[in-house]
Amino acid sequence: MSLGTAQDANAPSVAEANELLDKIVLKQLHLMEEKMRCELNIESSIKNGSIHLAKSRYIMGQSAVSTARLPTESSADFSASTVCETVEEDGIKQIKVIENDAENTVNPLRWFGVLVPQNMHKAQNIFQNTINFIVECVNVQVQLQTNLKYIGMLRQYINSVN
Repeated sequence: MSLGTAQDANAPSVAEANELLDKIVLKQLHLMEEKMRCELNIESSIKNGSIHLAKSRYIMGQSAVSTARLPTESSADFSASTVCETVEEDGIKQIKVIENDAENTVNPLRWFGVLVPQNMHKAQNIFQNTINFIVECVNVQVQLQTNLKYIGMLRQYINSVN
């Protein structure tokens, strides 16, 4: 977004700059609403996943579903099953979730035994879906920050012309 200086023949008028500023601020409001929706989805998903984990712990017993089952620093190395990658779409950098193709990925449900309750599978699916909500929220946050830069540039331009 190049605004030029007051001396440029192609520079937008103050009225055009104000109109553009209005559009960007309106878009900013829509993005803020979308970010709040994403945050509510994240909160709801984490709550639902935690409830399913609690049910699994109740079914399997306290020692079967505990932090003692999680890998430690001395455990064998493994790759995450889901990773994020930065891509550029329509000139906008965004983060995308991709499945990891690495050979040494581990299904975390195996940490708790071979036969885990259905609630544990549900919790895993919910938490995997939560990753998508988090990435969506991050992408909206990046757009919000970009719009703030544009708003600052437009305000600076309008002040320099007046």
